Amino acid sequence: MTEVIEMLMIILIVALCFIMIPFNTRPSAVLESRRKFDIFVRLYDKPYRYDVREYDYRFQIFRSSLSRIQKLNERQTGPDTPVQGGAIYGVTQYADLTDREFIAQHLADLLAAEQQTMDGGGPPGVMPGVSLPPLHQKYVIESRSAEMKNDIIFSRARRELKLPSNLPLAVDWREKGVIVPVKSQGSCGASWAISVVDTIAAMVAIKRNDRQAAVDLCHEQVIRCAANGNNGCTGGDPCRLLQWLQDESFHIGVADACPYRGMADSEQNCTLPGLAASTWDAAYEGTVVRSFSCQRFENEEHRMLHHLATSGPIVAAVNAISWKYYLGGVIQQHCESGAELLNHAVEIVGYDLNATVPYYIVKNSWGTRFGNRGYVNVAIGRNVCGIANRVAFIELA
Repeated sequence: MTEVIEMLMIILIVALCFIMIPFNTRPSAVLESRRKFDIFVRLYDKPYRYDVREYDYRFQIFRSSLSRIQKLNERQTGPDTPVQGGAIYGVTQYADLTDREFIAQHLADLLAAEQQTMDGGGPPGVMPGVSLPPLHQKYVIESRSAEMKNDIIFSRARRELKLPSNLPLAVDWREKGVIVPVKSQGSCGASWAISVVDTIAAMVAIKRNDRQAAVDLCHEQVIRCAANGNNGCTGGDPCRLLQWLQDESFHIGVADACPYRGMADSEQNCTLPGLAASTWDAAYEGTVVRSFSCQRFENEEHRMLHHLATSGPIVAAVNAISWKYYLGGVIQQHCESGAELLNHAVEIVGYDLNATVPYYIVKNSWGTRFGNRGYVNVAIGRNVCGIANRVAFIELA
């Protein structure tokens, strides 16, 4: 009788264990996500830390981000995917934002051109046949990523990149002291201005051969004052900005004369504290744009490399929707290249052909806590993220 009772007890204990398993594993995953979210909120000093309702709402978005990050990293391990040197995705400061919020806050940068194709009737300096993308394009990571099959993406990887025989294998203008610090554009859709102004600052230092004293120029004044269809914090276009600078022959004020606010005003106002309207600090002679070009270099990225090696940094429009979770490594996929998908502007400050996956060194404007201390590595030769669709070369007077 005792043995029967003992056997029944064992069966009961085993049964309870199996019953309890579903109840134990599910909460542990949630608790682990909650622990990560608590660290995330403290690390980035999120304002909803003590707002219970908002906290719970953001936590649900964060959990969704964790799942998507896992899928992004898993998709790089397919049989046709060169995993060496691939991008690493993880929790960034944007992991609590919906796609719509991320796009509105950080990718509302490029100006619409009334859906007009640049066939001679658009801004001078824009290559004929290049369509400027509409503002506030709706990009959805889920649907785009689902369509991106490895065999399609990496058919582009097999194209040969034509390289000049005398091209240096690596160029990094940061090492020469001509690159000003990474900016954080904040809630202002100003990558179109930041990328151009920072590139001009680098060209000033290169031209003067003063390679240890690169000085910031005035982003805020350019954002507020640039005409030619540019709309301040609600979007602009690097090519239109360059045309305006060339036409107006303005001297760009030095940054400490007009601190960057990083905030979208209710209206564009070309006045700043301590500066009269349309008055520019001429302390930096030689910052007038003498000429520029905006061209498409798909299948001709060797020309971009040549300019980077011989002249200096360049400006490029990109599709940065998949950068939301970027931590490091080289972006090779999850980043479509269509010209109609461009939504952000960046400064390219160099390249590395020695790497396992050759890449551009891309300076972003989302602060130093993003990516590689504010930088992104994008693969060369496949027009990844549309990086070769609209590129601007700048020459100073």
